[in-house]
Amino acid sequence: MEKKSRILYLLKYLHESSDEAHPVSSTELMEYLESEDIKIHRTTINADIALMVEAGIDVITVRSSPNKYFVGERQLELPELKMLVDAVASSKFITTKKSRQLIDKIGKLTSKKLCEELKREVYTERIIKPGNEQIYYTVDKIQEAIRTKKWMEFKYLEYNPDKKLVYKNRGYLYELCPFTTFWSDDRYYVVGYSKKHKKIATFRIDRIEKPEVTAEDAVPSPDDFDPSVYANQVFEMFDGKCEDVELKCTNDLMSVIVDKFGEQVETNTLGSTHFKATVEIQVSPRFYGWVFGFAGKISILGPEYVKEEYKELAKAVLD
Repeated sequence: MEKKSRILYLLKYLHESSDEAHPVSSTELMEYLESEDIKIHRTTINADIALMVEAGIDVITVRSSPNKYFVGERQLELPELKMLVDAVASSKFITTKKSRQLIDKIGKLTSKKLCEELKREVYTERIIKPGNEQIYYTVDKIQEAIRTKKWMEFKYLEYNPDKKLVYKNRGYLYELCPFTTFWSDDRYYVVGYSKKHKKIATFRIDRIEKPEVTAEDAVPSPDDFDPSVYANQVFEMFDGKCEDVELKCTNDLMSVIVDKFGEQVETNTLGSTHFKATVEIQVSPRFYGWVFGFAGKISILGPEYVKEEYKELAKAVLD
């Protein structure tokens, strides 16, 4: 029993305190074990390390006097941890408090010294974060409704003219049959069938309040519903009529079109300076705003009613 506990303590210390840039010596290991009231001989450490390696744990021995050791390959390497930390820190739907908690947990997947390096590179204060600390609870309720194939109900928040978060529609209780959740434009959304809207609708998860799963059985999602396609069609989650729209774009915007609509987007050359992209989108004011943001480098070729709506919206803005 003492041997098993000794190996576990050794592994714990190696995991927390060693990495390739900071190997620990056999003397340090002995001092640590003695601080835990575990007696050990220097030669026993080599035998224990050998057992760890035999069990598939990547402990590297640096031959020296005394020998030094560090955990080599981990489940997640430092560059992967950095990407996760950056994603959590920059996320606009995770609160500052939750971001710090998650980053602390991610840091425990590497050594203490490298954990400090991760923390120094993160700056969450400059990023606009939500204040809804209940988002984890909300996500859990949404997943429960999806898993158990039930409806859910909730109240929805919006900002009033005084910049106060208030219930939308005077506390109306929204009923939603959730199909899936997804991340779009750095926001977290749930999409499903809404009784109020009588169609598929999207809701920002950080604006959902008091979610509850009901006893009502869910309705199946449409056979042609594809979450990835839906996310590309909807501009900033403002949905509208689904339409194949032809866009005339300058050649330097090909990367923009591919980033937005995927590599499978249909494109054709238009002379030497432009190309045409045929995209399936849900026509909405946010789509027109997206087009306008390119200052004439994207124009709408068709359908005709979409062109006219764009013109009328531009006139309304001028007025």
